[in-house]
Amino acid sequence: MRIDCIETDNGVQLIIDQKKLNLEFPKEIWTSFPAEHKKLFVDNYAFLKTIHIPQFLDRHEKIEFSTLEPFFKNSIFHCMMSNIPFCADVDNISTTEKIRNFLNLEFRFAGASRPLPAYPEKMRDAAVISMSFGKDSLLTYALAKELGFDVTLAMSDDNDCVQEMIYKLAIAKKFSTEFNEKVWIIKNNTSLIHRYKYWNVPKTEWGFGHLLTEYCYNMIPFAHFSKANHIMIGNEKSCDDTYMNKEGYTSYPVYDQSSFWTLQLSKMTKSMTGNQLQVISLIEPLYELAIIKILHNRYPEIGKHQMSCFSDENEYGKQHHWCGHCSKCARIYIFLKANNILPERIGFKNDMLMDKHKHLYSIFGVEKKEGASVGYDASGCGRDEQLYAFYLACNNGTKGELIDLFKKTYFNEAKNRAAELHKTYYGIHESRTIPAEILVRLKKIFNEELD
Repeated sequence: MRIDCIETDNGVQLIIDQKKLNLEFPKEIWTSFPAEHKKLFVDNYAFLKTIHIPQFLDRHEKIEFSTLEPFFKNSIFHCMMSNIPFCADVDNISTTEKIRNFLNLEFRFAGASRPLPAYPEKMRDAAVISMSFGKDSLLTYALAKELGFDVTLAMSDDNDCVQEMIYKLAIAKKFSTEFNEKVWIIKNNTSLIHRYKYWNVPKTEWGFGHLLTEYCYNMIPFAHFSKANHIMIGNEKSCDDTYMNKEGYTSYPVYDQSSFWTLQLSKMTKSMTGNQLQVISLIEPLYELAIIKILHNRYPEIGKHQMSCFSDENEYGKQHHWCGHCSKCARIYIFLKANNILPERIGFKNDMLMDKHKHLYSIFGVEKKEGASVGYDASGCGRDEQLYAFYLACNNGTKGELIDLFKKTYFNEAKNRAAELHKTYYGIHESRTIPAEILVRLKKIFNEELD
């Protein structure tokens, strides 16, 4: 199996089984990126984007790359292997067998990895933020602005989620106009590489375990362009949550959003920029309930632009940017209610506390129906956070069929654990990625909103 990856006038082209897929940066961003760093980018991008494909296609031959061996090969390999226990659990296959097959992959490259090029540019105290217009990137933007950072915003227009991107591009345009912020757009036509339908293979969770790494990696040319010494990503505390899968493997639903992996990303960017460019998450110490509270109470005009739904996963997403029929919509809905925030304010059209939506909530046991749930919710990791959210919603006077069900089933458990749950989900937890001088200022903001 051969994988070609070449540099183009505005980015990168991947060629796999005669399929040509392009990653296109704004012309001025890619043009300004140093030539030797472009070559390093291409080598690592090819491996990052395609390491999942042999198992995806059940192909066992050697994989030959047209590129040199990626400098960060071992780190990328480790990231994907750490995603296997969760993927195997979701796909109901053997974790051990999938790890064994992954370790047995044989890669060949056109030559040894190139040395890290020198980076003579002096970077400044500024930030590049990868925007998805979910709660995490919006709060990251709001916090960065309050902290006084000059920000550069960029988002990826991915071709594997057409309807979602229609909504998000429209939101980005409104946001840009309202806050006088330019939002740079990356045209990412390589996203189909991760979709089982594109390759006509059985449905699988495998292949998505490095998407956040990719989004971060794609911010590097923007950091060079703006001379920014921070890439800010929206990885929250729940990204460190794990569970033990049925074979006894520690499983991360989103390993490449964990604080452990964020530190590895920072090592990569620092090594490429003379120890200057670091990757951090301003919201790392917070769980979702706290994030939503801070975003919508302290920055309501920013929060109103929130979209956190995979609109391409079911037919309802064609009608509105909150489909109202997936576990992600359900989770956000009850978290808003828990914080006394009207879901209608950010565009919800239907009542998600009706009995017909029971199967979308972790607290009631997510059912793996087509288009109904996303991996994190299906894992059950968020069960206790929903437990506390329903409890708070009950105490807020929220009405609904699922509120009535909760009162009959889990209310007493939540009441008995209220102090513990509050400390966890409205607490400020440790941070591995935030520099001390920034963390001190962040904690002041968090304490003001969460006390």
